[in-house]
Amino acid sequence: MRAGWGVGVVLALALSACRSRDAGSADAGFPPPPEALTCEGLVSLEVRDALPGFSFKEERPCASCGPLCVFRSAEQKDVSLSIAYDCRKRFEGEDLQALLIPTLKAGGMEVPAMGKAAARREPVPGMLQVSAWDDDTPCGIVVTWLGPDRDRALDIARMTLFATTPERLTQAATSPNKTSPHAPGDAGTPLDAGTP
Repeated sequence: MRAGWGVGVVLALALSACRSRDAGSADAGFPPPPEALTCEGLVSLEVRDALPGFSFKEERPCASCGPLCVFRSAEQKDVSLSIAYDCRKRFEGEDLQALLIPTLKAGGMEVPAMGKAAARREPVPGMLQVSAWDDDTPCGIVVTWLGPDRDRALDIARMTLFATTPERLTQAATSPNKTSPHAPGDAGTPLDAGTP
């Protein structure tokens, strides 16, 4: 599978995940608006440490989505990872299990003991996508791994959920670096160069 084609698939999947939920109104500034959140502020040091030799850049698949953080391995050209953040106020009493239905109908499987609800699926051969909703923030994440060792998507999803806290969202929104430092054609930044 060509790397460029795989990245296009990742972006399309993240975009569809972003649009699959209705946008709610923010309550007292929490969660912060999507444009205020960046990969620099959201991706934890633990996740970065789990991806040695990867560089990353930030993309915005849609206006109402949070950042899409795209990681590429310098050594394994056929390996890429993305983390799409979607943080928004939900309607009271929303059934998160119902959000899993499209994934389950597409051949996915529920992932137990991960956030409020989580499911995994293989949209194309060699790719694993994990969609999960956080316990203590109004955030959903979609982690997509393309290439060998695709089950690592589950570990990255767990680490990302654990690190997604109200404090991190607030800090990410008040950070002085509110825009991606990378132009669309930029090769990205080594992970050890970012802030935790």
